[in-house]
Amino acid sequence: MGRMPSPATPEMKKHLITLIGAIVVLDVVFIGAYYALHVSDRALKTQQTYVAVWVVCTLIIVTTLMKRIRQARRRR
Repeated sequence: MGRMPSPATPEMKKHLITLIGAIVVLDVVFIGAYYALHVSDRALKTQQTYVAVWVVCTLIIVTTLMKRIRQARRRR
């Protein structure tokens, strides 16, 4: 059997909520900008670039905040 997950500390929960909130805010901003800038009416290359930037921003947020969560796990 594998290891049982340990209970989350308040610090880990705080970082997880921050991660979820940051991704929600990022998605709201990018979805709003998608419609405000009429990206769907633009060239395919522009649409692909827009999505690529969105994905890179998401990865930056996730990797940064997951690093904090992992550090909090090691400290407990």
